[in-house]
Amino acid sequence: MIADGFVVIDKPPGVTSHDIVAVVRAVTGLKKVGHTGTLDPFATGVLPLALGGATRLISYLDESEKIYDAFVRLGTQTDTGDPTGQTIAEAPVRAYKPREVDAVLQSFVGERQQTPPKYSAVKVQGKPLYAYARAGEEVEARARPIRIYGMEMLEVTEDTIRVRIRCSRGTYARVLAEQIAEQLGTVGHLGELRREGSGLFKLDAAVSMSRLATIVGGSPDWINVLRATRREDRVPWRDRASIIEGLAPFAISPATALAHLPRVTLSPLDARRFIQTGVAPASCRGGDVAVVCFEGTTVVGVVPPGGQKAVVLAREDAPPSRS
Repeated sequence: MIADGFVVIDKPPGVTSHDIVAVVRAVTGLKKVGHTGTLDPFATGVLPLALGGATRLISYLDESEKIYDAFVRLGTQTDTGDPTGQTIAEAPVRAYKPREVDAVLQSFVGERQQTPPKYSAVKVQGKPLYAYARAGEEVEARARPIRIYGMEMLEVTEDTIRVRIRCSRGTYARVLAEQIAEQLGTVGHLGELRREGSGLFKLDAAVSMSRLATIVGGSPDWINVLRATRREDRVPWRDRASIIEGLAPFAISPATALAHLPRVTLSPLDARRFIQTGVAPASCRGGDVAVVCFEGTTVVGVVPPGGQKAVVLAREDAPPSRS
């Protein structure tokens, strides 16, 4: 059921993650839609969205590994570390042999410390770093542990290195781009970024905005279908039921999204009591990891470790329990 599942959107450049959430909320009629982690406006690719009751499950997802297709632009450094910023430094770029570039890339593989860029949402004293940067205030952020699982050189041109990055959550590709350039004896910035994977959410399962527009309005022109201004005539939308039906093949169930967690199957009686009271049966309690509670093949809730409050996926059609 899409109202309690996940959908991956292939985010285009020039729009924010919040813009995509607003579009999906509007076309589905669902009040609760949330992303599992933002992409910068210039970036593209995998943007997982939780729909309806699945928004309660975001913190239990395993998105510990990210995959990016990144373009490092050599010779210019920007104040934001990406193409949206102003140039603050320039340096010559010599000709690099592929094996030289690959050696630099491989030197990044493994665990390391990374300081978040000043234009980021990381908070210091309750305030995001980008707010300090825009106000011209210098604030030092603590370095954080990250892990680079792999760096695959895809292409090397006169002033660009294209690399596929497999890394832990919380890794900033902008910082890596600057560091790669520095290792090569020049300056650089992240020119383009496409997220190919976030945990189990992959690009090959994503809905493009053109496809979404076709489902919603019968036309692939997503800007006119989904983002028309009030002064423009918008392409008529199909009824909500047809839109939900069109999105159904792209839906990822909670059972699939939480497959990495232990599973306990409840009896129908225990499942209904769990849904109605939020109190998990003894079979679901204890342990150091969250436990997913099922009735048959349907997820009815998640029980966190340490006695925290259970997360219940309430179902309107659940009959009352009988003692």
